[in-house]
Amino acid sequence: MSTLHLPVKAFAVLVFLLLAEEGLAREMPPDRPNVLWITCEDISPYLGSYGFEQAHTPNLDRLAKRSIRYTHAYANAPVCAVARSTILSGMYASTIGTHQMRSNVPLPEEIPVYPKLLRDAGYYCTNNSKKDYNSPYNNDPELWDESSSTAHYRNKMADQPFFAVFNLTVTHESQLSENRIRHYVENNLIPEKPRIDPLDIELPPYHPDLPVIREDWARFHDLITLMDRQVGDLLDELEEAGLADNTVVFFYSDHGGQLSRSKRYIYNVGTQVPLLVHLPDKWKQLSLVPAGAVDESLVSFVDLAPTLLSITGCEIPDRMQGRAFLGDKPEKSPDYVHFIRDRMGERYDFSRAITDGRYYYIRNFMPHRPRGRDSRYGYQVQANWRAYEAAYEEGKTDAIQSQFYLPKPEEQFFDTDADPWQVDNLVRERAYQKTLANLSRRLDRWMVETRDLGLIPEPMFHEFAGENGDYATLYEFAQSKEYPIRKILDAAKLASTPSPENLPQLIGYLQDPNPIIRFWGAYGIFLRKEQGSSLQNHLKKMIREDKLAANRIMAAQALGVRGDPDTAFEAIMKEANATDNGYVLLQALNAFQYSHTDGRLRLDDWQRFKDKEFAKGDPASDLGYPHRIIDDAMALFPDRRKVD
Repeated sequence: MSTLHLPVKAFAVLVFLLLAEEGLAREMPPDRPNVLWITCEDISPYLGSYGFEQAHTPNLDRLAKRSIRYTHAYANAPVCAVARSTILSGMYASTIGTHQMRSNVPLPEEIPVYPKLLRDAGYYCTNNSKKDYNSPYNNDPELWDESSSTAHYRNKMADQPFFAVFNLTVTHESQLSENRIRHYVENNLIPEKPRIDPLDIELPPYHPDLPVIREDWARFHDLITLMDRQVGDLLDELEEAGLADNTVVFFYSDHGGQLSRSKRYIYNVGTQVPLLVHLPDKWKQLSLVPAGAVDESLVSFVDLAPTLLSITGCEIPDRMQGRAFLGDKPEKSPDYVHFIRDRMGERYDFSRAITDGRYYYIRNFMPHRPRGRDSRYGYQVQANWRAYEAAYEEGKTDAIQSQFYLPKPEEQFFDTDADPWQVDNLVRERAYQKTLANLSRRLDRWMVETRDLGLIPEPMFHEFAGENGDYATLYEFAQSKEYPIRKILDAAKLASTPSPENLPQLIGYLQDPNPIIRFWGAYGIFLRKEQGSSLQNHLKKMIREDKLAANRIMAAQALGVRGDPDTAFEAIMKEANATDNGYVLLQALNAFQYSHTDGRLRLDDWQRFKDKEFAKGDPASDLGYPHRIIDDAMALFPDRRKVD
């Protein structure tokens, strides 16, 4: 026995005894399973065991033969940090406030996190090595026993059960860049030429048939094969350590993806994931489904934490919103899975979706936003994004392919059995109206029951919680009576459904005492085509009198397309210059573009925005989101020198 391990073991024993003395460590059965989570990034179920004919995934296919294979497993959000916050807590990101991509929203102590619960129960918990929880837990030193690129269950005490995460990053979208592919080829990790001839790739109907897109698809499958090899190494290591017979193994991807129109987008290809769970014979009683079988029940990421606690004999906090699908008392499969999509990088959006496993309904609360005019990150790292956009701008895409770059409909409805790529919107088809209406009602009910925070504009967050608000956290505000979510949801739905007869009600919303409803009133007017001085006067009054910058900016954005771009530009410029809040500036920069007044900005205006100083620790500025829009705009000026 290595003496290097003695201090770690002694410390762990001391901590556990202290916890037990304080009544914080639960009395656990002497024999408990280890749990190994192997996660990869950015893949849909493109594995041989899922019937994907062009896959070469021998290790995962062997694992599938002795695992339960879930065919309706989903990430509740189509992007990593938001999805991981749901995994960590067993609660929807839209409930706890971690729904905007890349944020750092404070969370109250009552929000559960499974690593701490497992550690309290005596488990040795390691994370190798990605955190990315979209919250302060990214920097919490007490979350894990070990969290690093060398973290490993081998450092546990001899008789201590472990929970270990190994996150494999080779399938992440960034790895498809030209430099990374060259690295993998030069190090003999993938073949010099793609294993699959790009001409043999079966393209989804939304992708134009271009050599660059075919090449990226083929290389994507090479990366999946490389990931599969790494999975095999981890499984071999477990076997060689003599731990396989007592270890439950999970394999899944952090969301779907990764090429354009998948990751970040609230379609099946962005949300559906492979999920394999292997229960060794010793623990086969933890599932009603035998090894090697298919489980068609609905499973989503909100279920992972309660399931983990269930199979390890821990109590599941009542606050968790998921259900345990394995363990001594597995819960009934839900009838529906719910999905969220909010700000992605520098671009605001707000969509919610629901599926029963076949029918898939999407509600777009900001239909003016084309999906393809989104965060520029994909365009920076993958050639297929750039080729797709260029083909659209050159008029070389068909009707299906062009959808990605056009404003969204308010509602989308798909039969995923007949249309797995979700390109045929059936929302107007009479045969589906009953099913569509039911899913819409169920989605509304879920948003209300979970106190969905997506209805609150992000630049308003600091008005309700934190130093300036009445509540310590946004979660606590949303649980209060001051968040009349049913009324706000009704306003948001009406605002996002353009109809002339709704205009009087929208104008009434501008005077509502609730600032969130006032925002949706202004947004609804922005979407409509009506003009006139009376309508403009209502918006100008809001610009002058509303106490919240988010509402003044939204009213100015509406005014810009409702007939008075001069006043709109001046109002947005005033807010952009005055604020030290990065999210308010981000909203203003977007508002210049959506109001079609950004052409008035000179290079020195953009430079002034870039040189702004923000409040200390401002998350939006720290993450650089305003600068992404600023840098893109400045790059369009032929002379980058300041304009006099």
